[in-house]
Amino acid sequence: MKKQSSSRRFIVSVTMVSVLLSACATNPDGSLKRNPDGTLQIDEKAKVALIGAAAGCGVAVAAGKDCVTGAVIGAVAGFLIGWYFESKKVASAEQVNKEYKKKGVKVARDEIRPVSFSSNVKTAPPTPKGEKEVQITANTDLIGYGDKVPVLQQKYAIYDDKDKLVETKTEKIAAVDGAGRYQTQSKFKLPAAARGKQYRVETTLLSDNKAVKSNKYQVSFLDDGRFMVAGLN
Repeated sequence: MKKQSSSRRFIVSVTMVSVLLSACATNPDGSLKRNPDGTLQIDEKAKVALIGAAAGCGVAVAAGKDCVTGAVIGAVAGFLIGWYFESKKVASAEQVNKEYKKKGVKVARDEIRPVSFSSNVKTAPPTPKGEKEVQITANTDLIGYGDKVPVLQQKYAIYDDKDKLVETKTEKIAAVDGAGRYQTQSKFKLPAAARGKQYRVETTLLSDNKAVKSNKYQVSFLDDGRFMVAGLN
């Protein structure tokens, strides 16, 4: 039996308004580092949020409002705030192969393939800032005895009520080392500005860059802070 493994990745969003207003902004996630000459190094993650803040500033000025207000709006335009992703192996290859054999499913001797992908969405109480945390737990089953292990990824996508893509993110399920059952935990926060709106959240399993299955949910962030989830599959 192979040892169960786990992989964690935690990404904390940076307050980009403070970056725009001060070169001495705090930097808890390491996005901003200093060059030998004291200037700031900005990675891609920080750069995206800065662009959003700058765009918000421009919109605000055009509308006759102050730049700081616009920058705040632009910086929080992205929905995957405080993104967190973790993957771990929860059942061995021997156990999962045996389960599927009992179900009458053919387990290949020269291939490892995904046969099941399920996910569940739930939420936590709103934060003091009015943000709503969305928690997604997914389980993926792989069966087979082949030597080649497929590269598995989970893609997350959020669409608004007009079916326009709001944001997307793809994460590798790093715990995969062969057949078995794998569980992923992901969390992100919808900003307070999302209240009163409906969105479609999709989680898609990719195997060697090919889509295997998608799970879709309609989520409603109500004006009173409640959050409703309905499966669309």
